[in-house]
Amino acid sequence: MDNSKAFDAGIKKARQIVSGYVFDCLTKACEELADDAVKNYRSPIGAFTGNTITSYACGLYMDGILSYYYSNGDKMKSPVRAKLAKGETAFLNPDYEGRSRKFTGKTDTDKGFGEGFSFKFLSQYKSRVKKGFEIVVCSGTEYSSYIENVWHGNVLTDTFERAPKILAKNFKPMKL
Repeated sequence: MDNSKAFDAGIKKARQIVSGYVFDCLTKACEELADDAVKNYRSPIGAFTGNTITSYACGLYMDGILSYYYSNGDKMKSPVRAKLAKGETAFLNPDYEGRSRKFTGKTDTDKGFGEGFSFKFLSQYKSRVKKGFEIVVCSGTEYSSYIENVWHGNVLTDTFERAPKILAKNFKPMKL
């Protein structure tokens, strides 16, 4: 009696179950990573338009294909305006945090909204992982690097440093 077909079918089914379990764990990790970035956002000027704070997103790629997208911007109030272009000055009353003030853009932007920029980036991202999983977390503002490198704020660095712990926390033994 040849049980090889039954054995192969069993292995295939086991791989599907494990892959589904890993996918579920990673979607939870994606949500926690993006939420962590919001919670730990620091900028010396705070949130002026609200585009950075509402644009955090996470993409989960399975075998090189975007298979899960999460953005916490849907759970937050919308930005009060589009991103400022370099040299453009705006007076907001109120700004995203409820203050009255003006600000001049420091970097080139697409003059759009951060959440849409994040979705476009993750949709067009070419995953280097062709077999397996990859997580990409981003913010949707071109000036995120400026906030971190020039103003010494925090957009994603702290979340990146906590990512291994966040990932490990979301993996528990499988219950059959």
